[in-house]
Amino acid sequence: MPSSRSSKLVRLALAAAIAASGAIATTAVTVATATTAQAASSVGGQITRSEVLARAKVWVDDAVPYSQSSYHTDGSGTLYRQDCSGFVSMAWHINNSGTNNGFTTNTAVNYSTQLAGLDSLKPGDTLNNISTHMVLFVGWTDSNHTAATIYEEPNSSSTARSRVMTRSEMTSGGFLPYRYNKIVDGSTTPSRAGVFRPSNATFYVSDASGGVGGYASFGAGGDTPLVGDWNGDGKATFGVYRASDQTFYLSNDNSSVAVARKFGNPGDIPVVGDWDGNGTTTIGIYRPSDQTFYLSNDNSSVSVGLKMGDPGDIPVVGDWDGNGTTTVGIYRPSTGAFAMTDSTTSTPVQHTVSFGNTGDVPIVGDWDGTGTDKVGVYRPQYSDFYGAAKDSGTVIYSARFGVNGDVPVVGKW
Repeated sequence: MPSSRSSKLVRLALAAAIAASGAIATTAVTVATATTAQAASSVGGQITRSEVLARAKVWVDDAVPYSQSSYHTDGSGTLYRQDCSGFVSMAWHINNSGTNNGFTTNTAVNYSTQLAGLDSLKPGDTLNNISTHMVLFVGWTDSNHTAATIYEEPNSSSTARSRVMTRSEMTSGGFLPYRYNKIVDGSTTPSRAGVFRPSNATFYVSDASGGVGGYASFGAGGDTPLVGDWNGDGKATFGVYRASDQTFYLSNDNSSVAVARKFGNPGDIPVVGDWDGNGTTTIGIYRPSDQTFYLSNDNSSVSVGLKMGDPGDIPVVGDWDGNGTTTVGIYRPSTGAFAMTDSTTSTPVQHTVSFGNTGDVPIVGDWDGTGTDKVGVYRPQYSDFYGAAKDSGTVIYSARFGVNGDVPVVGKW
């Protein structure tokens, strides 16, 4: 089993570095003692989309029962009504849900702005029929926007839950898209360099000046480092993939193993991402023998298989269009070309970039802090990181960090 420790509390985001292949996937991580998901915002204050989803998922995970007269805590002592609008007001951290008249489907429009259309929805927005029901939008399940994952308190015979709502249900049900007036997309901090050192199984992350900003150890020297928000609480934590037994070991506290899941076959390359846009990172693999991504939404079964690339290609994954859902791509070492798709159901190439030199390792990061992932390369002989502009070969980020033998990681810290 992986060993784990963390030192020097630092807020960071790491890329999952695949040492053997160079495949990289990004996600946010906090190397720190666990805190409540609602600690980042104040009641009635600005709130990020990731925190909205994290707050909502607490009630979903706890199966909070529907009630128009009962109240349940958000985890920090504030009580919210347990019906559909009370659930949304809790997720948004509204300061006015103490009575049935405080925040309802009808009065929710006073706290939000109607969007131009369904395709403008982002995670944390709401679908509201002001006369009947409202739900929290988590993310589209496909690139054609035919259905979406939603969170809701449905009715008196049920509990807070996650389900899929089709676009036809949205339109036929009279649901209109709204955005909370105090929601923000999140941190605009750009990604920076870091490394995983196999010799001591330790992550080292850079600070703003290029020095060591923090470190944390997890796993064993031969493991592939992974980072993700495995339980949807808004904080990403460490994991490793052990190629010898094709097992993912995932921790929710950077200390103990919360999930140990065998997935894939010998020779597969691990990838992790939020494949369904629900705010939780799950596992997957890329199989070089058939150039296919096998992605799981439940850390158990294959939810989707996507064939992409040619023999010798290296997998990359990222949120290329900034919609909150991780999609796939490949890097071709023979030409230094990246090809990526925004689709979750097929692999039309929608982004192409030529970047780097022979021998470079592909990496992914949000180099300019705009909320979309971009490609880059790590040059092992010099420990150099280079990040490209969106869909461009222009260098917009560079750093030298680490020592010979390190594996690159990338993130916001």
